[in-house]
Amino acid sequence: MADDKLRQELYYIAKLTTKYDFKDMSVVEEILRQENERKLLTSVFGTRFKTRIFDIASDVKHEDTCVICGKPAENGVACAACLKSILESKYAKNKNEIEQTGRFNLKKLFDNKLFRRVKSFFSSLSSKSKNSHEIPEKVDTVESSETTKWYKSIRAKHVFQYSCIVCLTLILFIQIYILGVWLSLPTYNKKEPVRKSQYEATSLADENQALKELQKEFSEEDGYTITYSRQDREYVGRFLIDIGDCCEEVEEELSPEERYEYFFQEDVYVFYITNISDYSAVIGKAEVNANGSIILTGSFNDGRKTDCLYRFR
Repeated sequence: MADDKLRQELYYIAKLTTKYDFKDMSVVEEILRQENERKLLTSVFGTRFKTRIFDIASDVKHEDTCVICGKPAENGVACAACLKSILESKYAKNKNEIEQTGRFNLKKLFDNKLFRRVKSFFSSLSSKSKNSHEIPEKVDTVESSETTKWYKSIRAKHVFQYSCIVCLTLILFIQIYILGVWLSLPTYNKKEPVRKSQYEATSLADENQALKELQKEFSEEDGYTITYSRQDREYVGRFLIDIGDCCEEVEEELSPEERYEYFFQEDVYVFYITNISDYSAVIGKAEVNANGSIILTGSFNDGRKTDCLYRFR
């Protein structure tokens, strides 16, 4: 479910970025208002997108980098490469197809050949009934009245029967359509165990050595793209917890004495990792310290919170 939620947010970000001009403040303000009401963007990339839109609305100086991969973005929000990868993915094509075919058009319904045939059938039935209801003038008045009532009751029964047939047919078509949409939905992977590195931590001298260590874990042959972002500061304690543990969960359980040593900071190298294909989207961030330990955030494991950090190596 976490991967599908992330794909939904990336698709939503890409649609907004390609559809609207963020130089128009009315557009930016409307996006922020909608997000405050609906709370659609909750992942690390959704939060980054909201922050960038808020900076634009507040006229705060910000880096013109892609909120997804960290590369330069002409529109100041998302680069063309990420937008193309997302909008040409199988997930986006399925969403577009469902949006197009899922719209109910009343005019098309009445223009349908089946509807025209049913209408023609009822018209012919009505004309035949009128002709068959003609009664000779010389027939007795009481007999004429009873005969007319009988014919009207028969006609009402026929109209009711055919109306039921049409309604049941429409209901059947709607059920078949819903079944088709349900069968076209992507299947979700089962929750997988926490991903852990098979390599030992190795001391690093610069970001190039850190990149090589990450490439051992996320190779180009497997479709991964690693982009160096910056050198930053991170809590020392996050690189000392057990491999596979979630940093945020561990921090909630720390005692005051443990917090004193945990929250010192050290220099780290920050990288963005992406692997977007027609069937999946793996996007996240890696932080590597000088000892070669690694912490990750993103959709690297099914069933994990994509906006939380966990120790990988």
